[in-house]
Amino acid sequence: MENLDKKLQLQHQIKEKEVLQSELSTLKKEAKVYKQQQNSNVFFLANKDNVFSECKRTLDNLAKEYKDMESAGPSEDQGEE
Repeated sequence: MENLDKKLQLQHQIKEKEVLQSELSTLKKEAKVYKQQQNSNVFFLANKDNVFSECKRTLDNLAKEYKDMESAGPSEDQGEE
């Protein structure tokens, strides 16, 4: 069951990053982008291209992790109920 929860969480994060990437790609070149500090309610002005690149890297890593989970096949946790 834990493996299924992890897959669902990864799917949610992947979808979230895909939406963010789409939104960033439609912004005008001179648009201002603010990035939230982790674990904080503080936002700082950021470079749009840097934020887009970071989003793409994160999306690639999440997709790779999800693909690895899929290729691993059923885990030991799924057999127990």
